Amino acid sequence: MTPDMSLSELSPLTPWVQACALCLGCIIGSFLNVVVWRVPRGESLLHPPSHCPNCGHAIRPWENIPVVSWLLLRGRCSGCHQPISIRYPLGELATGLVYLAVFQAAMARGLPVAVIPGHFFLLGTLISVAQIDLRHRLVPDVVTLTGMAVALLLALLLPDSHLRDGASLITSAALRLLAGQGAGALPSPLLASGLDSLLGLAAGLLLLGPLATAGTVLAVRLRRPDLTVMGWGDVKCLMMLGAFLGPDACLYILCAASCLGFAFGLLRLAVSRGRHGWSVPFAPFLSLAALAWLLAGKCW
Repeated sequence: MTPDMSLSELSPLTPWVQACALCLGCIIGSFLNVVVWRVPRGESLLHPPSHCPNCGHAIRPWENIPVVSWLLLRGRCSGCHQPISIRYPLGELATGLVYLAVFQAAMARGLPVAVIPGHFFLLGTLISVAQIDLRHRLVPDVVTLTGMAVALLLALLLPDSHLRDGASLITSAALRLLAGQGAGALPSPLLASGLDSLLGLAAGLLLLGPLATAGTVLAVRLRRPDLTVMGWGDVKCLMMLGAFLGPDACLYILCAASCLGFAFGLLRLAVSRGRHGWSVPFAPFLSLAALAWLLAGKCW
């Protein structure tokens, strides 16, 4: 199997690769449960090892199998017998199903194998960011900045991971401009992939950065430090998405997320009958829009 090999060529092995995608997603979902719990609290992901938050019982390997262990333990800690929330196995299963759906979509479109590492890493970051933002109104830098670095690295190591789902209008224009300036001798796949990732990162900053800056200035002018128009965590989240998926995807995702957020805000306003005092986290809508892009690809 090579990075430029089309996923459609794996069709004879479809049941096996589907099972692998599902199992990998469930395993990642189990790790994301730890990320969502520890990262907002500033705790290490490595130490101490997984344990029961009630009695401190160290979770043994057989007790840490996604979904299966929860069923075998009947939803209770083997140490103190306190209930283990069902949201943990449901989160693991949901992550597995999302990984499977994205893999199936990539296979149906005949994308190269090279896209899978980026898609799967991005899915993990988005699932964790969406949950953390929902619970804590926080988009951790450790997640988004790590995601940007991984996206740029994959763009250089796996050039076939970019520009294979329809030509990027913005990146194609930039490449033509560079070619006109005598840069045509550069390795085109590597140049196109790296440039697409960099332009996507820049697009995220240019699209949301001014809004976040204006919100910060407004809060200072009004002497309202609690006033948040757009957090910089959301800006970095969109930058990460652009770095993985390119500038065209960045534009689509922001438009779709804004529409989803606006619709949700109107609905919540109607339900609350105009009462104030609540905010709408934006990262979950960015994550949903990005998932739609991964499933459907370029829609125009």
